[in-house]
Amino acid sequence: MTRLTDRLLNVRKRRALGWAALAYAGVVLAGALVGADITLRSKTRWVKGVFVPVGRRGNEVYLPAGSETLSRGPIGIVPLLPNKGHAVLGERQVVGTLVRRPVQEERGVLPNGALAWASTFVYNGTPAQLGVEFEDTAVSTPLGDMPAWHIPPSGDAPGRADAIVIVIHGHGGQRPQALRMLTALRRTGAASLFVTFRNAHGAPRSETGYLTLGDQEAEDVISALHWAQGAGYRRAVLYGFSMGGNIALSALRAKHQPYPIPVTGVMLDCPALDWRATILSQGQRFGLPPFLARHVATFTQWVVMRRSGQDFDTVDQIRAAPSFNLPILMWHGTRDRTIPIAQADALAAARPDLIEYHRVEGGKHIRVWNINPEQYDAQLETFISKVLPEVEG
Repeated sequence: MTRLTDRLLNVRKRRALGWAALAYAGVVLAGALVGADITLRSKTRWVKGVFVPVGRRGNEVYLPAGSETLSRGPIGIVPLLPNKGHAVLGERQVVGTLVRRPVQEERGVLPNGALAWASTFVYNGTPAQLGVEFEDTAVSTPLGDMPAWHIPPSGDAPGRADAIVIVIHGHGGQRPQALRMLTALRRTGAASLFVTFRNAHGAPRSETGYLTLGDQEAEDVISALHWAQGAGYRRAVLYGFSMGGNIALSALRAKHQPYPIPVTGVMLDCPALDWRATILSQGQRFGLPPFLARHVATFTQWVVMRRSGQDFDTVDQIRAAPSFNLPILMWHGTRDRTIPIAQADALAAARPDLIEYHRVEGGKHIRVWNINPEQYDAQLETFISKVLPEVEG
């Protein structure tokens, strides 16, 4: 009887272990399929923000407390009802369950009682939100025309009117996210071209519809340099955000040279430099135990490679660091939960001869500008003056 009981218990244990293993495999498979789809696609249309009711007394605005409204530094707000304006709000002050912020800039009307979009990205439209004239244009590529905004030289530095900054948004990002930096860019006197890339929202689709995480997207940046050449510009700087940073660095590869016009420097804001590490960190970010996150990340990479043929070594910019030969300005925030700051630390350590690195305490992903806008702008303008010196005529 005892032997029979032991056998039954063993059978039950084996079955339980079998079901547990099957459930674990199911979790890994589901996580990997979701992770691969997020990695390979970038179709977000709207700039991240929240919708909030607005209370206003004079030059002060009161908003419900939340992740966006409580964030450090300035935020932007756009009333929806009625939709007649845009405002930049200053530093937060918590008042009970509300957040009070002063109005720093205002165009149009931000009325009391309005329903509004609020965001640490500050802007969600076009350069017109800043009162800046621009040209809606397109960059011609083999896949079709990529939408772009061209902001001509401001005239503040005539000796830099022949130069242009190519601004590249990130994975799931949009061109408006970089409008916070437009004022500083214009003070340099250089022109700007805010571009997009294949398979992003509003851009032409490749045959597969999948991103290549910086590899083939770099070809669209080279096309942007051809556009700049055709528009009469003679030199350029690349400025990439998140995955846009990887795209900018991928454009430095020897196969893309010589460029249509010289590229004299690169600026990187919270760049994605190692996609393997990024995929692993995303599993940990969403609360997976370390051992499970590793398994999900490994299988996610396998699914990505099977679907798209992605070569992760090709877009490993830390490994590529010895080949870089241009000055680089890089920012990264210590509170970045999207791209681990360890990647920027590693790149800066690999090339201290080329990289000016600003490790911003408290900065979130591509929101390091918000921590200290004046300091960020000054660093940007100083770098531009160094790599794009003014020329006569």
